Order: sequence, then structure tokens, then C-alpha cells
Amino acid sequence: MTAYPEAMAEALPPPTRRVSDEGAEDRLPPSKKVFALRNLPLGEIRAIGFDMDYTLARYRSPEIDALAFRKAIRLLVRERAYPLWLLDAPYDPDFAARGLVLDGSRGNLLKMDRERQVVRATHGARPMETSEMEAAYGRRRLDAGAKGFRSIDTLFEIPECALFALLVEASDGDRIQGKSSMDIFQDVRWAIDTTHRNGEMKGEILEHRDFFIPKDPQLAAALERLKRGGKKLFLLTNSEWSFTEGVLSHLLDGQDEAYPRWTDYFDLILVSARKPLFYLEGTPLLPAGEGAPVHAFSGGNAAWLEERLGASGQSVLYVGDHIYGDIMKSAKTSSWRTLMLIPELERELGLLESKGPQMRRLIQLETLRRRAQRRLSILEDQVQRTHHHRQVLAPRLSPDALDALNAEAAALARQTLDLERRTVEQGEEMARLLQEVEAAYNPHWGPMFREGDAQTRFADQIQQYAWAYTGAISNFYAYDPNGTIFAPLPALPHEQV
Repeated sequence: MTAYPEAMAEALPPPTRRVSDEGAEDRLPPSKKVFALRNLPLGEIRAIGFDMDYTLARYRSPEIDALAFRKAIRLLVRERAYPLWLLDAPYDPDFAARGLVLDGSRGNLLKMDRERQVVRATHGARPMETSEMEAAYGRRRLDAGAKGFRSIDTLFEIPECALFALLVEASDGDRIQGKSSMDIFQDVRWAIDTTHRNGEMKGEILEHRDFFIPKDPQLAAALERLKRGGKKLFLLTNSEWSFTEGVLSHLLDGQDEAYPRWTDYFDLILVSARKPLFYLEGTPLLPAGEGAPVHAFSGGNAAWLEERLGASGQSVLYVGDHIYGDIMKSAKTSSWRTLMLIPELERELGLLESKGPQMRRLIQLETLRRRAQRRLSILEDQVQRTHHHRQVLAPRLSPDALDALNAEAAALARQTLDLERRTVEQGEEMARLLQEVEAAYNPHWGPMFREGDAQTRFADQIQQYAWAYTGAISNFYAYDPNGTIFAPLPALPHEQV
């Protein structure tokens, strides 16, 4: 496995930071930044929309994942005749990560790179060897949207991976009878989906909302600044009215005297939106529910929303956490600008900083390795050339000239062996460092955005379809609502020399 390329150095915190005595340098902590992938001119944005789950509301993890895991198991035991021992199965919060793909037909979990090739995999929870992965998938591009595959695009789906892996292993060990991998795949999908839709889990979340839904003290301030900046704000969520009311009243009611109720922050509220269907024909428009204000509706479609707000296309910015339902479909179907909300980003940034020395050393070693490869190629050619000259010219050379040629060949051979030895040592150090760095992110899958020196499929999707990304809605507060959030200057390789 190769290490991180030189370009990664730009993402790392510098070894030391110089701040003037007067504090003239106003440096935002990385966890508070909005990272633009394209220049995002907020002055051109007339309406900003928000998803709710894992966007406005950040649920406590892994506790909420464990809750879904347990409730899904109870459903499987009660309604699909799965064995009773599953009720005592523990939940492993460190097993899965967002961006994986389930392969239902084979019982595997996959991590793909930006070329959609499998770079890591487990069968159940057992890591697969490279030879197993190549036998199953080859070095070909996979379509994660094909039948039997499922992309893990949201944090709500993390327990699905853990449950799927547990049941596949149990089936392989004959602890579950009569279930194929595809049967398990479909049963787990049904159980997780039902757990979120039948109201039981949502009821428990609302009953203990102080525990499951931590408050962000700057969320209300960020929304209020956007409104003062002249933006129309709208809520667009697939959650129904009763759950939306319960969550957002907990987060926003009473936070600002000018907006006593959470509904006061939004010019338009759409619940039960059924994204991604919402961006196409949508569903019938109905009142949101009992007690809802007049600007709150259930269903609808994107065309109606744009007409109602007087904003369309790239004058709309939509913020959500679901790469497909929130980001890809709104960008491709409605041409909205999009901002990806990544709650895991704060942890990734913290690890990036804490592992900075190791990653800088990795970058240094990778640079040395590439230079050594070029030097080795030249030395090997010179050795071959000297050998060839000796064969051709030996009959015509004097003994002294022949000795000189032999000495040159021996010196080149020693240099080659020495360089080969150093590259082996560097490679061993790189392997140790890489294992240490990646295990800190996730012991099974490594970083969410990278695999060695390659981007993951998840990172590539964000780059393709999102204008920007951040870890929390409250991060908006640090930015001028009518300014521009600038992306890094693009550069071709020769411009970085």
C-alpha cells in the first residue's frame, strides 16, 4: 500500500503556527470551517434549505446506532424467526463507517476507491485477503447501484453494516439456518427501515431527547445571521411532522427572543418530502400536521418549492448529509448548489492534526521513495550499459582500461544495492506508519476519505456534486452571508513544482 502523496501536505496543520502579538491573524479552527470545493458566492444565493436528521440535528453516536441495532434485532427475532441468542448480541460501534457498500449476494462489505474498485473488504466481519478480493471482484469498476448492492450513505445506516456482518458470520457458522446472504441482506434492510418508520424508535428518542439530541449553542445564531443577511430559509426533510416538531423545538425554541419558536426561523417548511422523489414529480401537497403553522406542508415537489420561494437553480443552496438524496439528486435534477454536512469531519480533522508528525514523515518518505525509484532506474540502466560496453569493447581494451571499466561496473552495482536497501527500509517504515495512522481512523477501514494515496468513492462523490462541505450548521456563523467562500486555487502538476 502506498502512502500519502505530497499534495496531502496542504491539508496538514503546520508544525508551528506564528500568530502576531496583536492577534492580527484570525485563524478559524479547522473544525469550524466550511471547506469549499468550488467558489461558493453566498451573495448569489437567495434561499438556503436544510435537511434535519444529522444536519440541523446531530444525534448522539454510537448510542443512537446501538438503539437501532437492538430494535432491528428484536424485529428479526419477533417477525422473521431469527434465533433468540441474537437478543444478547453486542453492538460494535467501531466496525463500520460511512461510504461502504454492502454486497448482499456475497455477504461482503466493501470500501471502494474513486475508480469504483474494491480496495478493502470483509466477508461478514472477517477481513478479506487481497487474493480473495481479486477473485471476487477482479480489478474492474463496480456499479454500487446495481441489484444486490447498497451504499451506506448516511450515519443512520451504520448499524445496518454491523447487523449484516453479524448475521452473515452466524449463517456461515450454522448458527442461523436456511438463510442465504441475499435473504439476510433483505431482512436487515427491512428491519432497519421498519425500526425508523414504525415510530417506536423515534418515540424513545423524543422521550430522551436531552440525551440523544445534543444542543449546539451556535445553531440558532447561525440561522439568525443568514436571515439577517436576506436569505430565505427552508426546511426540507423526509421526517414526518410530529418527529420534526419534537426535534427542532428541543434545539431551537427559546434560543432567540426574535424567534421564539423553531418555525419562526424558516420561511417554508416541508416534511415527509420523500427525497429523492421530491426533486422529480414529488407527492401531493398537504398540511404538515396538527398544530403546524400555515407555512408548513407535507410532500410537494421541487418546482413548487422554487415558485413559492422565488428562487431556483443555482440561487438555491441546499444543505444535507445524504450524498444521494440530498446532494447528488438536488444538484443533478434541480441544479441547486449543495453543501454536504459531514458530522464525522470534526473527528477526522482532530486525527489529522494529532497524527500530523507521522503523516508529514509519510509524505517525506513517499517523496524520497519516488526520487529513489527514478535514481534506481538510471543506475540500473548504467549498470546494463557498462556491462554491454565491456562485452563489446573487451577485445579492444588495454588491461588498464578493462580494469577501469570493471571498477566502474562494481561501483555502480554497490550504489544500486545501497539504494535498494534504503528503499526497503523506507518502505518498511512507511508500512508501520501507515498502519498506525489508518488504525487511528478506523481499525477495519482506515480513513473515510482516502485509501493510501487514492481518494475513496465517497470522497469522489463529494468532490463531484457538492460545492462545499462542513461538520456543523453552526459553522455558517463565521461567514458573511453575502460574501464568498473560496475554494483552493486549482493547479496543474507543473504549477506545483
